[in-house]
Amino acid sequence: MNEKRRYSYLLPAVAMMLGWGLRGFIGGGPFGAMIPGAMVALTLCYLYPRRDVSVIAAFAAVGVGIGGEMTYGQTIGFIVKADTFWWGFLGLALKGAIWGALAGAVIAMGFRPRPLLVLGGAVVMAVATQIGWKFINEPKLIYFSNLLDRPRPEIWAGFLLAALALVGYLAWQGQLQPALRFAVVGFIGGGIGFGLGGSIQGLGRIFTPELKLHWWKYMEFFFGYCFGWALSWAWQHSETPDSGEVGAGPGDAIEMLAGAAVTAALFWLSWNTQSRFAYSLAGGAVLYVVSRCRWMAKHVAYTVTFTGVALDLAKYWSKEYQRGPAGPAYAAAVVASVIFGWYVIRWNGDTRKTLELLMWACVVDAVVKFAIHPSGIVNVVDHVCIGFVLMAAAVSWMMRAEIIAGSCEPSSSSAPSAAAMGSPSI
Repeated sequence: MNEKRRYSYLLPAVAMMLGWGLRGFIGGGPFGAMIPGAMVALTLCYLYPRRDVSVIAAFAAVGVGIGGEMTYGQTIGFIVKADTFWWGFLGLALKGAIWGALAGAVIAMGFRPRPLLVLGGAVVMAVATQIGWKFINEPKLIYFSNLLDRPRPEIWAGFLLAALALVGYLAWQGQLQPALRFAVVGFIGGGIGFGLGGSIQGLGRIFTPELKLHWWKYMEFFFGYCFGWALSWAWQHSETPDSGEVGAGPGDAIEMLAGAAVTAALFWLSWNTQSRFAYSLAGGAVLYVVSRCRWMAKHVAYTVTFTGVALDLAKYWSKEYQRGPAGPAYAAAVVASVIFGWYVIRWNGDTRKTLELLMWACVVDAVVKFAIHPSGIVNVVDHVCIGFVLMAAAVSWMMRAEIIAGSCEPSSSSAPSAAAMGSPSI
């Protein structure tokens, strides 16, 4: 069991709350969902330092990202109407619970990521997802979207079977305790977060339709907060073995090229694989690569995540908001991603710097996206935009407060053991 820290629950909860809010504004889909996954893993590894922080962050980013393939927009359409409120509530609670359970199981797989174990886990998830998709979701036996208006292809049953199958597989491989605990706690936290978070939006829009508030965003904040709190509880009450040194890369130039190749491959496979759960398949393949080349983990967790954010801004600049041509916008996104990847290499081993790099880069992107909105730069004073900045500041403050309180030991050249554990430096 991990020793309790000063902000052992609040820091991961606020970080994931911020990450989920950012996901709903500057990303969406599975790549956007990597933001809260990477951020919550970094906060937990900051509170409880370990050498394999980037490996855990990669499994958390991909694990949370997988749930981003579930459709829930039409389910929210049910919860915002009085006559279908409870069906919408059930659908959101179930989808949030499944999201949490599958993410938790994938995170648990990252504690001992042996190549054959990860390969087997990826195969088990793929087979189980296909079974659930073909026999429950595709025939719409239990359906939480709108059959009468462009019915969406749901995947929740496939991911439920995937979570159960992965927990069973990890138990067979001797990892029952972390797999079961993270999956069950993720199921509870995700179900409460999405179910009650959806209720906040539904009840707000049903009973106060005259208030033009960001009900959708409040739902995301609540979901992220509950999910982060749950993962923190699982972390503190589970055996979370350190899988060891990640290892140095093959040299900065080669690592940059390899990171770019893996980033491009994950995006290409997710966008071009003819499958309802293409990201899940691609993510499993990438995690297998991480299990064999652990130095790639930081690029999967951080560089890929930021690249999705940068590409989203380029799309909104050129296509959605029509502020300029697409070519320069996407070129700028690629350049920004390369610079970001260089800092990821440079700051590898410093958990606090890495978290703040990812967090503030995403927040700045969100502020820019508010500013370029067609209605004008006045959008930056929107309370959600201000909330992003305040939450990021709170995360930074809590991390520094942990150092001052002595909970997290700063690394130094005179303490190689602390540096090896990836502890933050002041």
